[in-house]
Amino acid sequence: MKNNTIDNYRKTVQELLPEINANIEKYRKGNFKIKVLREDGTPVAATVRAEQKKHAFDFGTNVLMLGHMGEKEQEYRDAITNLFNLITTTLCWKDTEPQHGKFRFEEGSEEIYRRPPGDRVLKFAKENGMKAKGQPLFAGWWCPDWVPQNIDELKSLWLNFVTEVAKRYDGEYSIFDVVNESYHVNGSWKNMKWLPESYSDFAKWTLNTAGKLFSDRCVMERNEATPVNYGEVGEMYYEENKKFLEEGVRLDSIGFQFHFFSGDSCLNTHISGEADLGNIYRTYNKMSTLGVPMYITEVTVPSVYEDMTSEEGESLQAEILENLYRMWFSIPNMHGIIYWNLKDGDTWVNEDKCRGCLLDEYMRKKKSYYTLEHLIKHEWNTCITAASDDGGYLEFSGFYGDYDIVVEVDGKMVHKCNASFNQKTGELAIVIGA
Repeated sequence: MKNNTIDNYRKTVQELLPEINANIEKYRKGNFKIKVLREDGTPVAATVRAEQKKHAFDFGTNVLMLGHMGEKEQEYRDAITNLFNLITTTLCWKDTEPQHGKFRFEEGSEEIYRRPPGDRVLKFAKENGMKAKGQPLFAGWWCPDWVPQNIDELKSLWLNFVTEVAKRYDGEYSIFDVVNESYHVNGSWKNMKWLPESYSDFAKWTLNTAGKLFSDRCVMERNEATPVNYGEVGEMYYEENKKFLEEGVRLDSIGFQFHFFSGDSCLNTHISGEADLGNIYRTYNKMSTLGVPMYITEVTVPSVYEDMTSEEGESLQAEILENLYRMWFSIPNMHGIIYWNLKDGDTWVNEDKCRGCLLDEYMRKKKSYYTLEHLIKHEWNTCITAASDDGGYLEFSGFYGDYDIVVEVDGKMVHKCNASFNQKTGELAIVIGA
């Protein structure tokens, strides 16, 4: 039965792949033109090499173990910088302001497991030319213990907290998840039964409140749990986001978690259930019509499956991730994908049991890591060397992002520069001198 289920899944994937691949070409690439000229405007016949160094699309992971890896620290950091251009950390209220008025922003603050200080994460991002994201500013189970169970006091205290975060990190962190799991209410909000408003209204309030404190240099996002990816809940999520936008709520980005914490849940829900590739594909395409950027904010795919060897389980994890990343990368308004935990053994219990990371507990790269590396650094990466024409032009189709450009004339390098190609069509003029 399991083999039949996986075979049916593969059939669905094959049916969708032509459209997915066509949309990757349509939405992730542009037609670019480089013109090589002398100072007097004369075109030059030259050899031009355009090598992509960074994606415009965000590929990320969390760095919750940053500074906590001991002798494996550098290996951990290298595995991140090799593959990703965005990192995220948990700057939740409970662990960022564990005592009223005392914030854990700076390096040297009290260490908390899986909660590196915000400055440490930002420093790592800047050193490596990466974006930094913070999440979540509000979540039901991450309210500090010292916050009273009174809505007016909570709002006042949270406003103070977010004001401090904005003062320090506005424009430094590129994205903040403002509110977490407010729509699909689950265990994370159980300790807020006293909340006298609807969760929807409270989410709206957090987005508007934070939106007034952060400039447009920082994206204000809502982050919601896995069921919003499909089915009736996905439809309801679409309608509520549409309503928020019509009401003028500051909703800069729409987030989708995508966690499966057991092999059974992945097989029964994603491979053969409501969250199959076709259903979630339709959800994202419909949400994309709202014209708002979207992110896959947290991804966990198991590598442990019943009746499979560890090698078989890791192969299935890699196969599922390849299909998901292809599909996500093809969605018009999708701006990024964040794989949640990088390394087994350093995650929460339900995440750890399914071994849903890209590295094992010994830092061995699983097949899934190499699969993403192939997609991000090779298949979806442009590197071209060609001669400019008589008019000095070289035209090419490439993935959006940052490029190193090298120009040679008669076998000698005469120019080297960096360029960003982030528009559907882009032109770069290079003047090489007399």
